[in-house]
Amino acid sequence: MIVLNYHELVEASPSNAWCLTHETFDAHLALCKDRLVSPQWFLEHCPNPKASRTGSVLLTFDDGFLSDYTHVYARYVKTGRIPGFMSFIPVDFVGSPGRMSWEMIEELGRNGVAIGSHGMAHVDLTTVSDVELSRELTVSKSMLEDRLGQQVTLFAFPYGRFSRRVWDAALKAGYTHLFTIQLGYHRGFEPFLYSRLCLTNRMDADYMRQHVRDPDAMRGVAWRVSTRLGLYRQLMRWRHR
Repeated sequence: MIVLNYHELVEASPSNAWCLTHETFDAHLALCKDRLVSPQWFLEHCPNPKASRTGSVLLTFDDGFLSDYTHVYARYVKTGRIPGFMSFIPVDFVGSPGRMSWEMIEELGRNGVAIGSHGMAHVDLTTVSDVELSRELTVSKSMLEDRLGQQVTLFAFPYGRFSRRVWDAALKAGYTHLFTIQLGYHRGFEPFLYSRLCLTNRMDADYMRQHVRDPDAMRGVAWRVSTRLGLYRQLMRWRHR
């Protein structure tokens, strides 16, 4: 299973490294469209090790940008060109310039898009107090659930940063699937933790082609050895904060 992570999509002139053009996104989709799965399929099959090796691809988007609704949803989901995606919302940003409104988020949630929390203010959760950590996790969850009328069990760590303290708090808050951008892609690091490839505008079609073909080959020797030996998992268990 390969989980891709996008942010804002624009017509031209990306404003930062994590902002991609429509053209680049189209090129990525062309390379993995036959492997795309819906969020519902992912949630049903992700615990299955055999399913995780099929090369299936899940699309996720962070930060609640307007392009989730105006481009990805309107152009691809509503027309049936993709089977849906996950959208992770930092609640404090809802309705601000360039971000989706609550009405847009609610429409996505009714139509094949899985809505998850990205916290309240998009802060590094490894640096905040226990009280602030609890607020970021629980208040964002309850606000999303109130608006959507359904449980929200997906959470993406802002900046991909997490620790054992953070994931323990997220699980305690009621989240069942936690997403990061560390490690590149899912290898069963923990049964509740899923890694994603964070796409930047330097990752062109050739990069995506190689990644989809063999994600391991896109990682260095140190990463492959540490993954095989489970070193990263032990480090996170020792690192409380």
